[in-house]
Order: sequence, then C-alpha cells, then structure tokens
Amino acid sequence: MIDNHSQTAILLFAQSARVDAISKALVDVAVMDVLNNHVLNTVRNSGLDYYHFTEKEQRGDSFGLRFKNSIEDVFKLGYTSVICIGNDTPLLSVDLIHKAANSLINGNSVLGKSQDGGLYLIGLNHSQFDAENFEILPWQSDQLSNCFQQYLKRYKGQITILKTLQDIDSTADLYHFLAGKDARSLIIALLLNTLSRKRNNHKQSTFYNKQVFLFQPANKGSPDLIAA
Repeated sequence: MIDNHSQTAILLFAQSARVDAISKALVDVAVMDVLNNHVLNTVRNSGLDYYHFTEKEQRGDSFGLRFKNSIEDVFKLGYTSVICIGNDTPLLSVDLIHKAANSLINGNSVLGKSQDGGLYLIGLNHSQFDAENFEILPWQSDQLSNCFQQYLKRYKGQITILKTLQDIDSTADLYHFLAGKDARSLIIALLLNTLSRKRNNHKQSTFYNKQVFLFQPANKGSPDLIAA
C-alpha cells in the first residue's frame, strides 16, 4: 500500500499542547496532549514520511505565511506531494490519509472539509502549490473550504473530497464532540491522560515530602544554660 508513496510526505502543522490550548481557548492542556498524541499515532501508523512543525519550526508573522513556509520546507526535501493536517480532528484515520495519498499519486488534489467550513486535510502535488495565492487564502475562517476549492480549480486534475469531519477549536466544540456517538476513544484517552497526570503528581509530591524529611536539620534540643 505504501510502497508507491515514497515521494509523498505528511506535514503535521500543529503547535505544542500548551501553546495550542491558549490559542484555542481550551483551558486544559491535557486535552491538547491527547489530541497531539492521537494524531501522531495516526500519522506513524500510516507508514508515510512525516514532519511535525510546531511553533519552534514555523516561521512567519501570520498563519498563512507560517503554513506556506512549512509546505515549502517539505517540498525542498525532495517530495513531490504533501498531505497537510492539524491536531484538531480526532476522527482523522489512517484510511483517510491513505485515500489522500492514493489520490495524489494519480495527480489529483485532496480536501478534507470540517463541519465549520474549514479544512482538516489538504493534499497537494507540487504543481498545485502557488505560494503567493496559498498564503492569502482566508485561513481560520468558515470560508476556507469554499475558497480553497476555487483555488484548486485552476489546476489540472480532479479534486478528491473526503468525508466531512468535526474539528475541535474551542471548549464548546469539545463538549459537542464528546456528546456524540464517535467520542468513545477520545473520552478513554482523556481519562487515561488524567490518571497518568495524577499518578505523576502524586509521585512528585511523595518524592518532595521525602526529600524535605531527609534534609530537615536534626533538632538537638535547646542549649543547656550553665550557671555562672
């Protein structure tokens, strides 16, 4: 399945959990930890080469510029096609990534649309990447999927549209997703993550208390008063 995709790479364009939790108004960093770990496992299981660009690797003053620069960096490594994803779509699967890779090898572009009008996956061949026009697309808006589809129509090849999925950009999105029938795996992961954090905090607290006890100066009592 993957043997013919050596020229395709995945770009995981996602900030660290702490930074993303702030930018997306998700108070609990643990949620972003779970989402990051989930997408990384999915990417690894796909069998494709992948590159994770966090805030440390991204360059630019705007989302569009940072995204454009990251894609250019992947193409400079010699790949002829790239699959761009984020960390905010829990139902993104290996199967969907493979469908995108197969479409790219046939010369098509690929879009995975989010329910809010954004995109959870973009698949581009090098010939379909116009850096200047790519940068100025309405990123992080509900007009993105429609505008991106118009952007792609100027190039040869068909556009493969994957099934629409829900992404998580806010606490309200998270609650909405967790209330749905597809949330079981994410709920389990969140619970395991929370338990792990509690265990680690307990171990650190126990270690700290032991250290405090061990390094307490011995109380030798008050000095005896010697009568003159």
